Amino acid sequence: MKMLVDSGEVATIDEAIITFAGYGVCLTLGEDVAQDSGLQIMALTVINTAARSFQGNVHIVGDLSLTLNVPGFEGSSLASFVGWAGVNSTCIPTEAWPEIRVGRCSDPTSRTSLEPWAAGWRFGIGPAPASRHAVFAPACVAAASLAVSEAFSLLRRDNPYAGRRPLSMSLWSMKADAAQPTGDVGSAVSGDLWVVGLGHLGQAYCWTLGMMKRSSFTRLVLQDIDVITQSTLTTSVLSSPGDIGSKKTRTVASWMEARGFDTRIVERRFDANTRLAPGEPTTALFGVDNPSARRVCEGAGFSLVLDAGLGSGHRDFRALRVRGFPGTSSASRIWARDDLGASTQLAPAYRALLQSGRDPCGVTTLATRSVGAPFVGCYAAAVLLAEWIRRQAGLAAHSVIDVTLRAPDRLEAA
Repeated sequence: MKMLVDSGEVATIDEAIITFAGYGVCLTLGEDVAQDSGLQIMALTVINTAARSFQGNVHIVGDLSLTLNVPGFEGSSLASFVGWAGVNSTCIPTEAWPEIRVGRCSDPTSRTSLEPWAAGWRFGIGPAPASRHAVFAPACVAAASLAVSEAFSLLRRDNPYAGRRPLSMSLWSMKADAAQPTGDVGSAVSGDLWVVGLGHLGQAYCWTLGMMKRSSFTRLVLQDIDVITQSTLTTSVLSSPGDIGSKKTRTVASWMEARGFDTRIVERRFDANTRLAPGEPTTALFGVDNPSARRVCEGAGFSLVLDAGLGSGHRDFRALRVRGFPGTSSASRIWARDDLGASTQLAPAYRALLQSGRDPCGVTTLATRSVGAPFVGCYAAAVLLAEWIRRQAGLAAHSVIDVTLRAPDRLEAA
């Protein structure tokens, strides 16, 4: 809705609400989803991100009574997850809603359909290739996130290529090819992690981590100072209405402990005074959007920092950048300034609020908030975690990876 407002596409907030209420997707599940954990990861990610992106408007066709076998969800039913994710069970799809088809779906469809697939470290949209490669959760998450992004573009009609192009990428090479690791190299989580920021990105990291295979017991340090609010639910994939008012650290720790992780929580700001103690994780995953914390990330004593940043405006919110430190440039230089360059130009809908007598401070606060979508954060998580596993496997490190979901096969990596 904020994208509609910020772009000037609508003249009032009410018009944005009405327009966005008509957005939604259909999800069709093949019979093979019941046995295939990779397909289940894709289905769960589609449901989780689409329900948050489209106010619960996800129409699901398939067996909701199936028992999940995904790590962290073993023994629970798909129906219970659908309820937790906030899917609107009474939504009535329109002809404009795109369809996402997970697994082998034999029923014909008159809708524009998207078929996400994952094969080892490869993933894409279109007919799935034959594969005997083991399930790699980040590739499944990336495929599902990409499908929701394509569905979003179809609803918006803002990308003439969406839904009309086969896409094939590899997280192993970060290029549009069929690269795979040899054997089981680089397929499992190994080592401890410090996660800074547990909102949009941090929860996407943990959503993906929780479904990955592990070769050793993993400790997590979870750092954040915020509580979960109503707005958190729209972008943060581990949060539910029952968590509102709780510390993000507590909610995420509970989720990860249920998946066998050993957690520690830090509820203070990450700043120039933060220092690692002996025995604490030396690899950090950053998911914050304030320059002051990112600027000093190299000074805390980590041997490796991986940072993801997302676009924030209505034009670039589907863009993401993953950086590694130490790298070709220092964090202190990249984020030398706190000024994010936010525009002071108010869109017509904000001016209409001011003219109606609304509080100017509140209107300005709303106008400067970022546009965000959970499918972008989950895609970024897949790219970042794949970069971490690649480095552990001894491949050349990327200092920066630039991707936009409008053209994901045209990424740039250095």
